[in-house]
Amino acid sequence: LRAAGRVRGPLRAAACRLMAASGPAAVTQGSASTAGIIIIGDEILKGYTQDTNSSFMCRRLRALGVSVARISVVPDDVEAIASEVAAFAARFTYVLTSGGIGPTHDDVTFEAVAKAFGERVVLHPELVALVHKFFGKTEEQCPEMKLARIPESSRLNYGTDGHTGSAFKYPLVSVRNVYIFPGIPALMERALDGLAHLFRSKQTHFHSRTVYVASDEMLITPVLDRADAAFRGRVSLGSYPDWTSNYYRVKLTLDSESEQDLEEAYGFLMRELPAGVAVPLVTDCVSPAAVEVYGLAESGT
Repeated sequence: LRAAGRVRGPLRAAACRLMAASGPAAVTQGSASTAGIIIIGDEILKGYTQDTNSSFMCRRLRALGVSVARISVVPDDVEAIASEVAAFAARFTYVLTSGGIGPTHDDVTFEAVAKAFGERVVLHPELVALVHKFFGKTEEQCPEMKLARIPESSRLNYGTDGHTGSAFKYPLVSVRNVYIFPGIPALMERALDGLAHLFRSKQTHFHSRTVYVASDEMLITPVLDRADAAFRGRVSLGSYPDWTSNYYRVKLTLDSESEQDLEEAYGFLMRELPAGVAVPLVTDCVSPAAVEVYGLAESGT
């Protein structure tokens, strides 16, 4: 079997720091768990394929109480992937990679993750059996067997189908705090949903509020500045102009780990914003209009 090789310099140092710790990277007490997402694939960087996986991962992880701190897109290159994995693994509680798993020459994620931790890639007997079961192959050098060559300290994680309650037939490979997801969106989404328990935080729950404003961002900037100064460090305030909506000009988001802080910030905004600029979001303009039309028709006016 071809070894992934040893890591040198800063890459090895980062991996060694992580290996000295047990389990996921430590985080400050009372703070949310963090995640770094690494999207792998030349096709993303060349614009051939649109990345939707990172968006899905961000939404799911946040719902689980995990704060995504960084997203990186790297090419199908062992050195580039290994360097990013080592850096992310030392910095974040969880690292989720997506892409680069398969039988072809550019599927190098397993090899790269092994290199990030100074490990070899080896044939895992359980995966060898699964390759034989699903593909009918037993030859060590067949392309399908590449799926069974993983870093030597890997764990196999079998997710659960949320609809049937049955265990998945094929596992997700993880190495320390790095979880190696497939790049195909449907498979990645199914795997993450089925393994949500690996990431769910019992201590952290994110609370959020959204305010839609029917005025230019410039008009409300002084209010936003005061709100940010009053609640900085407790509530995250985002301001997002939208030039396409017929109902609002700016979407404001408030996020916090404390529901009390969130409600205080929300109340502050509603008091301080100019009268009448906060508007409800109309998501279905057809039904109310239809009711009014039918009402007029029935009234005979």
